Amino acid sequence: MALVRVAVPIPLAKEEALVYEIAEETPEIGLRVLVPVGPRRVWGTVLSVEPNTPGFRVRKIAGIPEPRLVVTTELLELCRWVADYYAASLSDVLQAAVPSPGGLTRRAPRLAPEDAAAWLQVAPPRREELNEEQRIALEALEEAIGSPDFRDFLLFGVTGSGKTAVYLHAAAECLRRGGQSLILVPEIALSPQTLDSFRRAGFGRVALYHSTLRPNERADVWRAAAAGEVDLVVGTRSAVFLPFRNLRLLVVDEEQDGAYKQDDAPRYHARDVVLVRAQRLGAVAVLASATPSLETYARVKRGSCGLLRLPNRIDGRPMPTVRITDLRHRHRAHVAVPASASSRYLGSALVEAMARTLERKEQAILFLNRRGHSTYLQCRGCGDVARCERCDVSLTVHLVDQSLRCHYCGAEKALRPACPGCGATDLWFGGVGIQKIEREVAGLFPGARLARLDFDATRKRGSAAAILKAFRTGETDFLLGTQMVTKGFDFPMVTLVGIIVADLQLYLPDFRAAERTFQLLTQVAGRAGRGERAGEVILQTYDPDHPALQCAAAQDFEAFYEHEAGERMELHYPPFGHLVQIEIRGSKVERVLRESERLRDALLRLARGIDVELLGPAPKPISRIKGAERWHILIRSGSRKTLHGFLQKALPVLRDRKPSDIRVTVDVDPRQVL
Repeated sequence: MALVRVAVPIPLAKEEALVYEIAEETPEIGLRVLVPVGPRRVWGTVLSVEPNTPGFRVRKIAGIPEPRLVVTTELLELCRWVADYYAASLSDVLQAAVPSPGGLTRRAPRLAPEDAAAWLQVAPPRREELNEEQRIALEALEEAIGSPDFRDFLLFGVTGSGKTAVYLHAAAECLRRGGQSLILVPEIALSPQTLDSFRRAGFGRVALYHSTLRPNERADVWRAAAAGEVDLVVGTRSAVFLPFRNLRLLVVDEEQDGAYKQDDAPRYHARDVVLVRAQRLGAVAVLASATPSLETYARVKRGSCGLLRLPNRIDGRPMPTVRITDLRHRHRAHVAVPASASSRYLGSALVEAMARTLERKEQAILFLNRRGHSTYLQCRGCGDVARCERCDVSLTVHLVDQSLRCHYCGAEKALRPACPGCGATDLWFGGVGIQKIEREVAGLFPGARLARLDFDATRKRGSAAAILKAFRTGETDFLLGTQMVTKGFDFPMVTLVGIIVADLQLYLPDFRAAERTFQLLTQVAGRAGRGERAGEVILQTYDPDHPALQCAAAQDFEAFYEHEAGERMELHYPPFGHLVQIEIRGSKVERVLRESERLRDALLRLARGIDVELLGPAPKPISRIKGAERWHILIRSGSRKTLHGFLQKALPVLRDRKPSDIRVTVDVDPRQVL
């Protein structure tokens, strides 16, 4: 019998863990156990053996799962780093990292099913079929895999340049040497395509790991990785915490994607955790992208990250031609469509290109990064706009199910034919969403087969895979979607990409707005012309001269980097400075403001003589979400080490007891400040 300290997923005032009695003489550190906390039972992790008997009654551990689930020493130390760097509690990190022990079984590991076939029309190229640029990149990775030292690389290749084939063969070299590989993808919908690449290349013991798996499925993969029973895992963000026995290669595909940053506690960035884990293991990390984040490219420019270039598409295929059309001077399409059919959002150049695509029996992707049918509903009688009662936003119209929805808190109400305020029936559907584009395309091309890929169309498990499989097999002519269609999909018959409104996010009050716009547009444009037929992109915009749009049309990342880096450097924003965002939430704006000012004053006192700058407090651009008023303070410094040291001093102030309706959160390296 022994006493142990156990990290539990509940807020603790001072201690990192609680003390419990366990009926074992030498309990394992990292063991997952079921413990009582008040009237509840929760899963916790044994952190250490407690040598001294405390002066209070110690409760007994309620249970240990069979087979046992143990967080390895290496993984426990990684979780400690995540908790320290991102100012999170260790219990929160462990809760995010480790699956429920209740899902564990004694059965054989359940590897990824093979019913995801038909993703690829041909097998990935053999090593001898790689082009010279791919071989040079692969040889550099193979040399690094054969070394016991940590190496990290940016695999920077234009869309369609064969980046997947490079790291696929690197994983094969890793397997030949007895190592395991982890491939991170930003979207669950991408995982079947990526997994199929490895299956067709001859990998047998592979697994998927993501949040929509059932608890027992996640636990099976966890246990198989720890036992060395899988050679490669394709997963989303949380897969970075799998307890591999001999992890030698870590790949982050589409490394620039914001999905790798977790929105709630612990607010870690999986790409950066990959780099830290690879460094600790002496492994190889590969960050792959056609549009690298400014942070990653700045590391390359400083010489702290290797660069592997793939500047051309495979088989000498040309990049798609990109045509910018000015929506300010749009004319009605001169194509053979019924007189009753017209579009407010599809310009003549795009409609004509869509007609040609149908005639040639090819496929097109239409992109608009906005869900729903219309962004707001306004009464023309009294002028009232339907707004969310809990958030500072208008409700979005969804005509598919005749509803009004808030995309921030999830509130939903029925779409009524009359204004609830004045009773008028003259209602205006303002703004545009992807569902409105879908209806207009159906009107313009009644014979075309359409599919929509967005959050609303993929809520049901397996629906995204079904939509994408139908598109790949030619059952769909036009695929319409939000940012989900911009990811690394490879559809050889797509010869046209239409970007409905390119500048939707360009002027958001966020320092990354131009970067995100450039990345989205470049990525979605890259879906065109990946097969044997040339591709075309029609980019519609109200600001055709903006540098981000011009660089995206030219597919010129370096030019965009130089322009954006100049502005970021002047303002000391990342990657030329480092940020921490403190968010203060509460039900009453007066109390939130009072607490924000109190925190600012306390932080200013701590900042005396330290190279940090405080900005704010100020209301966030979307000032109320889920009934909570939101203010924030930004802490900025040119030194990551200085900022981290200051944050450690500030944490007691930030975690100090607050009024019951006030919540303070810390976001290190925020991806956005909206």
